[in-house]
Amino acid sequence: MHAAADHVDARAFAESVAGVLDRCGEDWTRLPALLDDLGWNTLGDGEFLDCAGLGAIELGRRLAPLSHVDSLLGGGPMAGDLVRSLGPERVALAGAKRLAVTRSESVTSSGGIEVDRVLGLGEPAGEVSASALAAWRAASLGYLAGLGEGALDLTVNYVRQRGAFRSTLAALAPVQQLLADAATAVQGVKLLAAEGADADALAHAGPAVAGACAACQQVTGAIGFTLEYPLHRYTQRARAMASWNDASLG
Repeated sequence: MHAAADHVDARAFAESVAGVLDRCGEDWTRLPALLDDLGWNTLGDGEFLDCAGLGAIELGRRLAPLSHVDSLLGGGPMAGDLVRSLGPERVALAGAKRLAVTRSESVTSSGGIEVDRVLGLGEPAGEVSASALAAWRAASLGYLAGLGEGALDLTVNYVRQRGAFRSTLAALAPVQQLLADAATAVQGVKLLAAEGADADALAHAGPAVAGACAACQQVTGAIGFTLEYPLHRYTQRARAMASWNDASLG
């Protein structure tokens, strides 16, 4: 079933994405084909921004590879000589232009994001359509919102169980205020994702979600920074996305 072609309700589409992620676990090699079966890669062909935004929330919440968001562009966004999510098609996006990458080398990147340094470019291979760019922006906003929701889910579960002053961390007013502010920021980005907002919204969303993740780490204390506890993965990816957004949108 192709969700975009059948005009499936956006929330139903997001639930389908969540179901696919449940089936994959963290075996991300299965995910591209399963998303394609849902019609993910056709979302840039028309006015289906709500599907892209809400579906990407599920991708971000599960820390799925960001390359599935960038696939909506048909290539990876460039920032300077770096390209994200280059993929087997080896297409990079400089502004709205699609460029073939003839030579590249993989570079170390924080946040689990695939990054290559471009060493050679071929001729332009067309331009990114306005609808594809809009779908990518909506999905990028959704992915960021999903990162924030994933961080909040972990944190709320932790503070409800962690004892403090004959009660729990969740009962402390400063903790409640920090998490309420974080949840408000994430909810704002989630609403923008459903609306398919513009580049200014995407520029705002990165710092907003990164700040929400930082608040989650603040209330969890030392455990939030340990490698065995997954909260740091959400924070790192949100910060990395914010940096990429600044570079590629600027």
